[in-house]
Amino acid sequence: MDAESRPRRTKIVGTIGPSSFAQGVIEDMIRAGLDVARLNFSHGTHDGHRKVAETIRRAEAATGKPIAIMQDLQGPKIRLGKLVAPITLAPGDEVVLSGLNDFVGEDARRLPTTYESLPYDVQIGERILLADGRLELSVVGVRDTEVACKVEVGGVISSSKGINLPGTRTSIPSLTDRDIEDLKFGLQLGVDYVALSFVRSPHDLTIIRDHMRRMGRIIPVISKIEKPQAVEFLEGIIDASDGIMVARGDLGVELPPEQVPTIQRRAIRMARERGKLTIVATQMLMSMTKHPRPTHAEVSDVANAVCDGTDAVMLSDETASGDYPVKSIEVMSALVASAETGDEPYEVPAFAESLRKSHAWAISRAAVVTAHELGAAAIVSYTHRGLGPRLMANWRPRCQILGCATTDEEVRRMTFYWGVRPLRIAPPSSIESLVTAAESVTLDRGILKRGETIVITSKMPLIENQATNILKLHTIANR
Repeated sequence: MDAESRPRRTKIVGTIGPSSFAQGVIEDMIRAGLDVARLNFSHGTHDGHRKVAETIRRAEAATGKPIAIMQDLQGPKIRLGKLVAPITLAPGDEVVLSGLNDFVGEDARRLPTTYESLPYDVQIGERILLADGRLELSVVGVRDTEVACKVEVGGVISSSKGINLPGTRTSIPSLTDRDIEDLKFGLQLGVDYVALSFVRSPHDLTIIRDHMRRMGRIIPVISKIEKPQAVEFLEGIIDASDGIMVARGDLGVELPPEQVPTIQRRAIRMARERGKLTIVATQMLMSMTKHPRPTHAEVSDVANAVCDGTDAVMLSDETASGDYPVKSIEVMSALVASAETGDEPYEVPAFAESLRKSHAWAISRAAVVTAHELGAAAIVSYTHRGLGPRLMANWRPRCQILGCATTDEEVRRMTFYWGVRPLRIAPPSSIESLVTAAESVTLDRGILKRGETIVITSKMPLIENQATNILKLHTIANR
């Protein structure tokens, strides 16, 4: 299959915001290549997010393409409190940050913050970064509810600007009270994935799953890698997660920026070896918030993420508040497709030992190798939880992976998987009826042609808890 006719494999996540609230815009984004819609719970109300989710589902129905919804929880973001007016801080100035947020800051002598435990967590000599790292303070003293600082790198601050504490082991939980309420709402709303912000240890994943269990619905969790502690415990976090997002914004603030590309590459490799999802995010096409064309550096950044092996790339401000939400998706789709040469190796060098002992891994490997050797047009995988198609995707086969499922929830979940085209079919009663259903839906949609050979994976009996245990070669009849 040549580059022009080969379907794009890497998936696109787009954040829905004021620039893309309208159903027509979302429909155009879907037609341009959107696979997953992100709802950013750092902003908006529950009622607002409900309306957006309903609009996404209407757009999904209108376009006929399944779209997953990912809820992105705010997490324990530390911010300045309210200031009377912007304040200019010069190098050498003394600044006092308060752990209290019950007053309005008038000058640098006392600035409110949203983090009550700030004086208990920081130590003398540590750095405090303000406004996405543009300003830098050093801690010179701690007393009661206040932290005395010296300005090392100056600039202008204003109300609600972010605070980063690189090197500080904060006591604030990764899942705040607000996050718990948002999570409950999201599960009731029917979101397909949840992204957990500022993950610091594998235990954070245990906590959020315990909450979901009590709430009565468990969905895949994406851990956002954006703290030095997350990098320190990266292997354990990946093992405990369903996927990871390399959130380069905060990560590049809290760590030297030159380390971020290496961390991105290592995180993607480790996740793929464990059969987990990967997303690369933050400022991928940032110039397109105001301009219809990306910069050359952004083009290279997207290509590098694809070459690193990510499952998905994500747009934030570009589609949420930018001037060109649809164009940003179009450009991203074109860049990704161009970076996918079609000559990528179909085998990952090393899968984790825990995967290599599973039925799903063995069948997935056999399916990919068989399809490669025979030049099959597609692998058709019947699944209940998406594990088979997800593992096949990590082998990076050159043919299509058609993930067949019987519910909308299962189909939407597979929209995130590299190279997987999710299809809904009627529940099959036998392997023969599965083959018939797969033939029907793929021929009707022009995905496959008569005479082509496909590799089919399934299970017997055809029940949810049965592991995949069947591999079948099939040639679509010429009739």
